[in-house]
Amino acid sequence: MVEVQRKAHAKVNLFLRMAGRREDGYHLLYSCMQTLDLHDMIFIKLVPAEKGETGGLSFISNCDYLPLDPKQNTTVDAAARFIRKIGETGYHVRICLLKEIPSQAGLGGGSSDAAAVLDAMDSLFPGRVSREELLEMALAIGADVPFFLTGGTALCEGVGEKVSLLPELSGIPMLLLKPPQGVSTPACYKKWDEMGCPPISDEEKELILQDLKNPKDPVLRLADACRRWSNDLEAPAIGLVPEISEGLDVLRKLGAIYTAMTGSGSCIFGFFANERAVPSLSCPEIQALRERKWWVTQTETV
Repeated sequence: MVEVQRKAHAKVNLFLRMAGRREDGYHLLYSCMQTLDLHDMIFIKLVPAEKGETGGLSFISNCDYLPLDPKQNTTVDAAARFIRKIGETGYHVRICLLKEIPSQAGLGGGSSDAAAVLDAMDSLFPGRVSREELLEMALAIGADVPFFLTGGTALCEGVGEKVSLLPELSGIPMLLLKPPQGVSTPACYKKWDEMGCPPISDEEKELILQDLKNPKDPVLRLADACRRWSNDLEAPAIGLVPEISEGLDVLRKLGAIYTAMTGSGSCIFGFFANERAVPSLSCPEIQALRERKWWVTQTETV
C-alpha cells in the first residue's frame, strides 16, 4: 500500500476584473489570485487489486454533502479523469478529504481539492501524463484549477487557462469573514451582465501589472498596488447578499489596509500590516458577527 497527502490551499482574488466575453458566452477574467495558509487535506491510498480484479475508486470525507458522483465532486472528478487518461492502474484508489474551506465562499476549495488530487496522482504514477495533459485536465474540471497546480501569487487571464507567476506576496496576515449565506456563482455573473458595466481597459491592465511587478516588500507593495484593485463581482454579490457590505465595513473599522470580496463571494478578506495589527477573534465586532453565525478565521498568504 502506498499513501500520499497534499494540502489543498484556499485562495483569494486580490482583484477580479471582467475583460469581456467569448463567443460561447464564457466570461473572460483579468485577476490576481493568491494562495492562503488555510487549507483542506487530501489523503490518497493505493491498494493493489487482487488477481483478476480491476482497480476501483472510493471516496470518504468529513463533509457528508459530498457524493461519489464526479459530476458533483471535483475531488472524485480529478481522480477519475487521471485514471481514464492513463488506463487501468491495477490499484484501488482510496481518497480521503478533510474539509476546512467553506463552500460558496469564493475561496476555491473545490478547485484546490481537484488540483491537489491531480498533483498527488501525478506523483503516484510518475511520467504517465505530461504537464500539458495535467493542465488540460485541470481546466476541464474548472477555471480556477490550473492556478492551484502552481499556487502562490499569479495573474490569471482568459477563462483560467493563462496563469503567469508574479513576485510573491507571502506572509501577509489577514482575516476572513463569511456570512451564513453563500453566493451562487451563476446568479452573480447574471447580475453582473444585467448591470451592463464596461470591461477593464488595456490601460488599466498595464497599470495594475506594473504595480504587481514592483519588487518592494510585500506589505509595502500591497499598500501601493491595492489603490487600483477592485472586484467587479462585489456589487452584484452585495445585491444578492447585502451582509457582505456590512462585513467589509467591519474590516475597515478594525484597521485592515485592504479589504475586498474574493471570487463571486460571499467570503470577504482584510489584510493587516503585521500580526500585531490583526484584531482578536474575541473583539466585540467579531464576536457580534460570530453570534449571527458568520464564519471567521485568521490566516496568512503563502
